[in-house]
Amino acid sequence: MNRTVQPLTAGSPRKRDAEPSNGVDGIVGAIEEDIVLGRLHPRERLVEESMMERFGCKRHVVRQALFQLDNIGLTERIKNRGAFVRSYPPEEVEDIYAMREILELAAVNELPLPAPKKWLQELENVHQLHSAAVDKHDLRKVFHMNIAFHRTLFQACGNQYLYATINEFAQKAHGIRFIAITDRQALAQARTEHALMIEAIKEENRERLKALCREHLLPSKNLYLQLYS
Repeated sequence: MNRTVQPLTAGSPRKRDAEPSNGVDGIVGAIEEDIVLGRLHPRERLVEESMMERFGCKRHVVRQALFQLDNIGLTERIKNRGAFVRSYPPEEVEDIYAMREILELAAVNELPLPAPKKWLQELENVHQLHSAAVDKHDLRKVFHMNIAFHRTLFQACGNQYLYATINEFAQKAHGIRFIAITDRQALAQARTEHALMIEAIKEENRERLKALCREHLLPSKNLYLQLYS
């Protein structure tokens, strides 16, 4: 899978707003963000020495971070070659998104309708922040506010195990979503769909909300699969 990813900002495509903490979680979060935002490409090697220099940490900390990234599904270790950003084959992409659909629709079935005012206000607040980030094409904030929107939405299902599994599979898909998050049309579509989800909740239209959640999964999956066509 070969693709040239355009820089996020003027200058080097490796430019970052600020370096994260040098703990394992900070490193994992930074590499995850780099993958989603197209700073690291599928099949690109992660060099331990470079990571040690970047994060100012010991080798064992970098290796623990790589172990966690491998468990998440964002990277993979190839024997005698090292760690690489994972490239998902089409059949795995289909399987991941099939699971995401099953889990998210199950959560929608459990969402409280009519919606509690506090939950609805939280959704609207996050949506406003996400929308502003889309307007500014602030991809880092778009990424984090998109996560916040969906976590706010699905946490209300009341089942902590279902919610955790939704987040697990959403995180697996981060290595697939890098195309959609750099595509202006896809970002605008996602923002519109978020607004429609809120409207469906206000209207207590659970079936409409299910349809929107199902449709919302398609752009990132389809854009990724197009690379293999």
